[in-house]
Amino acid sequence: MPNVRERAMSTIVFSSSVGTILEYYDFFIYVTLMPILAKLFFPATDPSSAAFISAAGFGAAFLARPVGTLIFSPMADRIGRKKTFIVTLSLMGLATTLMGCLPGFQSVGLAAPAALLALRIAQGLALGGEYGSAAVYVMEHSPAGKRGLFTSALQGTAGLGLLAAIVIVTALKFGLDAQAYESWGWRVPFLMSAPIVVVAAAIRLKMSETPVFLHLQRNGKLPKSPLLDTLRSGQAWKGILLAIFGAQGGTSVSLYASIVYMLFFMQNVLKVDPTTTNVCVGIAVIVAFPFYLVFGALSDRWGRAKTMLTGIVLWMLSAYPAFAGIRSGAAQGAWAQVTAYIGVLAILTAMIMAPLPAFVSECFPPQTRATGFGLAQQLGNVLFGGFLPLISLSLVSWSGNPLAGVAYSIASLFPCAIVTYLWAIKAEKSFRSKGEDVVARALETAR
Repeated sequence: MPNVRERAMSTIVFSSSVGTILEYYDFFIYVTLMPILAKLFFPATDPSSAAFISAAGFGAAFLARPVGTLIFSPMADRIGRKKTFIVTLSLMGLATTLMGCLPGFQSVGLAAPAALLALRIAQGLALGGEYGSAAVYVMEHSPAGKRGLFTSALQGTAGLGLLAAIVIVTALKFGLDAQAYESWGWRVPFLMSAPIVVVAAAIRLKMSETPVFLHLQRNGKLPKSPLLDTLRSGQAWKGILLAIFGAQGGTSVSLYASIVYMLFFMQNVLKVDPTTTNVCVGIAVIVAFPFYLVFGALSDRWGRAKTMLTGIVLWMLSAYPAFAGIRSGAAQGAWAQVTAYIGVLAILTAMIMAPLPAFVSECFPPQTRATGFGLAQQLGNVLFGGFLPLISLSLVSWSGNPLAGVAYSIASLFPCAIVTYLWAIKAEKSFRSKGEDVVARALETAR
């Protein structure tokens, strides 16, 4: 039977995850609906050109995420983790709902893609502040020996958000005829965000602030300018650079190659219909989700950096054969084979991703933890993940080789493997020990 502390942690993880799943659902709806959005919102008549424009729109939202971090992450360090991720949740929900109300290109011309891009940027701002605050919130409630386990559950929400988007879009495509889907059905996933946001916000309003933040607040140790404190700290920059070029870079490449670029690859390179693509990727996401908990728990015993390094190396070795197998399976209509290969990459992605929030959180002192986490994560996302689909598609088009895109992903992981091996494993112990005393005292006071 779980003890009182474990039951409380389950509630904390669930409450945090509800909002984070919703935010990733909102963010990934654009990805899932790219074929119809490209047709309705962009002037390009050539499907290949529309795919490139859609991929660029996906990347543009990533440019906004560091800006969102600069706005919201210092807020989490100054006024609290809980208040901040209620604000980001509301912003994301509003932007997504408005997307469902936009007129198309035929109605308002270039104002349509401009408005869509503006709302994508708003989504990027919200997500830039959301995830760091939520991850720090869970980490600062977790006991020392289980931080990897509890924060890994939150890390898996990216896949669950995408899965929710895939399920809803696929159900609408099956349930509506083509005319109804193109006329109004595509708006439903966006508009569904509004009532769900209300429920998620109500859940988060009932949550308590972290014991670590309350400990700092009681002792007058909250920073006046967490952003400046972070930027002026050599230790913070060490953590940021280790995360960007190590763990976060590895996470960004593996996630966006295995899941997001996979959608582009199957639909635009292999010419697989969107519904079949969504089903294959959706099943793979379901299969991979329990492994986040497995690898998160493993990182508590074996070490965060060692677990992530193993995942990075295995992903690099598996990616090219997997994409080649997906290409072969799609040509033969062997969808079980396709799904299995995607599942392998998704599981290895979980091995890289699961320890990340605990690892990055432990790189920074409690006073500026949300700010440091946010900067490391979002700069890593921009450098390694945001434009990966666009670059990969461009390489395929330029070279004529359908597998050129995955070669770029493999090459991108080399610096991540080197940095993790040479520096992250050694740095992990010192980072964890420096923040341990404050966390332990705060949790003891809370009890």
